[in-house]
Amino acid sequence: MIQTIRSATAGITAFLAIFALSANAFAASPPIPKSPPKNGETVIIDVVSQIIDVSATTSYEAFRFEPDYLKLKPGTIVRFQGSVGRHTVTSVAGMYPKGARPFEIRGKPTMDIPFNKEGVYGIRCRIHGRHGMAMLIVVGDPRVNLEKARSAKVGKKERVKFQRLFKRLEEDMAAGKL
Repeated sequence: MIQTIRSATAGITAFLAIFALSANAFAASPPIPKSPPKNGETVIIDVVSQIIDVSATTSYEAFRFEPDYLKLKPGTIVRFQGSVGRHTVTSVAGMYPKGARPFEIRGKPTMDIPFNKEGVYGIRCRIHGRHGMAMLIVVGDPRVNLEKARSAKVGKKERVKFQRLFKRLEEDMAAGKL
C-alpha cells in the first residue's frame, strides 16, 4: 500500500500565532493509518492548518484554514492541525452530505478525519467563524448536496467566505476540474 501526505503549507513555520504554541504539539500527530481503504486505493492525507496571521490586513486573512478549499477523492483522510486553545474545526449544519457524520475537533493539536461520502462539506472554527474562518471540502461529485450546502445558515462573514469558495467550486466545475 502507498501512503502519501500532502501539505499546502510550509508546516509549522507558516503558523503565525497571537499566542505561543509549542512545536512539540504538532510532533505528536496521530499515526498514518496502516490498513488500506476498503476499495484498495492509496491512502492520502491532506494537511489543513488553522492560521492566525498577525500581519494580515483583513479578518479573512488573519483567521483562516490553510488551505481553505480542497478537492478530494472519497476515502481521503484530512489531518487538521492547530485546534488548540479556543480553535475548533466544526462541520457546518446543513453543509455535509446525507449519511456523513458531523464532527467537531477542539483541544487537539492534530486529528485525522476520513471523508468517505461524496458531496460538499462546509467547515468553520466555532470561535473565529465570525471573522470568516471557514473552508470548503469537495469530495467526488459536489452535486450530491451542493444546493443544500449553499442554503445553509451561517454568519455574515462566513457567508461572504463561503460565497467566495462556492464561486471557486463553480469555476472548477465549469472548467471540468472535478
